[in-house]
Amino acid sequence: MIRRILSILILFIIVVLTFAETMVWLLDIDLNLSNNYINLGVFALSLLTLFILSGGSNKKESQKKIYIKQDKDSVIITENAINQMVENAINKVSEVMSSDIKISYNKEKKITLKVALVLDVGSNLPKVTENVEQNVRQVFIGLMEENFESVQVVIKGFRDGSTNIK
Repeated sequence: MIRRILSILILFIIVVLTFAETMVWLLDIDLNLSNNYINLGVFALSLLTLFILSGGSNKKESQKKIYIKQDKDSVIITENAINQMVENAINKVSEVMSSDIKISYNKEKKITLKVALVLDVGSNLPKVTENVEQNVRQVFIGLMEENFESVQVVIKGFRDGSTNIK
């Protein structure tokens, strides 16, 4: 976010300098600055903006890692691994046609899941949501129980399951 704000500010300065350069060129107005200094400033700020905008790391490389301590050992699990485990648990419920999983963290750094589901038409909503919640909680029992806060199941829509397309 800070990177974007800084880039927008620098781009605004570039526009102002370019406008000043244009005024010097078109109207022969003397700003007590050499035209070369204005060109150099625009160029330098353009390079700085490109450097700032390209400075982000790849999301795959910067995945959040969860550290789990067990007696003497510790285990590191990435968000991608948690996403796959939860996806496998959700797919055990046959009425689920597709799902979207959002992983977030509370102030105590515990995992909170929001699972959005597209269900087969005619599904028993309470039964399906209960099964999904139980299956997801089973993923976290034992290994990551103390790192897990809650799961929220949201029904996003319905799809005809007779087409056998998930």
